[in-house]
Amino acid sequence: MKKRIWLLLLTLCLSLSGCGQGGQEQTEEDFTAVGGENMQEGETDTLNLSMRIPETLNPLLNREETVDRILKLIYLPLMEFDESGKACPAVAESWEISPDGRSLTVQLNQNLLWQNGGRVTADDVVYSLNTIRNAPEDAVYKKVLNYVSGCTKTGEYTVVFTFHDTFSSNISALRFPVISAAYYGGQNDPKAEINLKPMGNGPYSLVSYKQAAELMLEANPSYHGETPNISRVRVKVTAGEETDINAFEQGMTDVLVTDAMEAGRYADEGISGMYQYTSNEYDFIAFNFKRELFQDKSLRQAVAYALPKESLMESVYLNYGVMTNTPINPKSWLYEENVALYGYNPTMASTFLKNGGWADADGNGRLEKNANGISKPLQATILVNQENTGRVQIASKMKEELTAIGFEITIDKQPFAVYQEKFINGQYDIIVGGWKCSEVTDLAPFFGTGGSLNYIGYSNPEVDQLLEGAKTAVGEGQTLLAYSSLQKKLVEELPYISIAYRNQAVFASKNIGGEISPVESNVFRGIEKWTYQKGE
Repeated sequence: MKKRIWLLLLTLCLSLSGCGQGGQEQTEEDFTAVGGENMQEGETDTLNLSMRIPETLNPLLNREETVDRILKLIYLPLMEFDESGKACPAVAESWEISPDGRSLTVQLNQNLLWQNGGRVTADDVVYSLNTIRNAPEDAVYKKVLNYVSGCTKTGEYTVVFTFHDTFSSNISALRFPVISAAYYGGQNDPKAEINLKPMGNGPYSLVSYKQAAELMLEANPSYHGETPNISRVRVKVTAGEETDINAFEQGMTDVLVTDAMEAGRYADEGISGMYQYTSNEYDFIAFNFKRELFQDKSLRQAVAYALPKESLMESVYLNYGVMTNTPINPKSWLYEENVALYGYNPTMASTFLKNGGWADADGNGRLEKNANGISKPLQATILVNQENTGRVQIASKMKEELTAIGFEITIDKQPFAVYQEKFINGQYDIIVGGWKCSEVTDLAPFFGTGGSLNYIGYSNPEVDQLLEGAKTAVGEGQTLLAYSSLQKKLVEELPYISIAYRNQAVFASKNIGGEISPVESNVFRGIEKWTYQKGE
């Protein structure tokens, strides 16, 4: 799928799981789409997947997202994370945070084996973190080091992680794969021979790798978990997203991971099932606090009441998303449902404007306010990037609704680069925007005074205090309470009007059945329960 960019783009924020693009260049012509190519005679139970050409098959040195997705079939992470973002056992069996939140003692599962029969031990976990230290700067898991300062072996199956700071989401950084210290032996060159021959502890193991063509995997007999129903997996190397789509449509691959809004395209062809999951892609309306107009909270509240979020969910998102009232993902265990709600209510919006001193004195349908004898019209510009049709639709609907209650609205549609520059430089009144939020939750960069991603210029001492409380909370109870208070205040203050988190989907061919339950952190989570039956 599309590569994630570590440097800030407007629609992306720095993410632990983001990745750059590594490996050799490949063109569309490098992938030959011929049905049944390399298929063994009588083969009926091989799942066909795809990825980009890998620079390396060492998951901790890898820089490419689709390669990481496949390597999760071969390697177990230290910790899994469920749909709500809570940590679950994987290589780690249990853990305990210190009272000050600066260290975590982790007990490993003592029954895990490497593919070669060796046991997974504390040495492997320590080695894995050291490998991340020596990985390229844009490696998938490099951001772990933003949170983790060290890892010490305290027993054959026990390690202690130390963190740079007391931070409530530190544990979310511990989702990196664990690799074998004995097998890799300190080979940190991504292209070293050993790093092209993965040896893991997950549900599948590598059988063969034909460079720039395909990987063949088979069920790992030493895997501690449930034996996969599907015994073989072929991973075809493709040139890009369009090639993935073409291969899936031609029946050459069995799985396509893409935006859930593509559902109609595949449903019409009758070739697939769709399994949605809520992504970390967050859409919002934001106000420019560097300008006087929207420093008035009643004006922000008026806009919130004029925004028909339920209608947008149907017309723009086609119901392939989850409406949210706060910047936290509604699927997260941290999400606070009991906040002030701004349901669509134009009458209430007009009341807030009237109470704020705005009136239509000349009867032209546009509101004005007198300030020091000067009549100031209620005018605002909505900034939106023209390539994003969904955001353009949202901006158009906002213009319609705000005009109806007395605003004079101009839509400023710009190419992404110009849109990004205007956002950063504060050249707008309202912006329709979005972030690819990190799996390590921290709202301080967006709403804290002087925050690195606080391009709206918002500043509130009480919010700063709540942000600090959410950041430094220790333990689930304290963290949940701190984020509850923070979200209630943010919704009351409305620096952002939260709209939705978008859904992604795993589209599966008619050959695939069983229990398919993807999550953002691993679309193949639970692949052991998938089934395969070759269609006619």
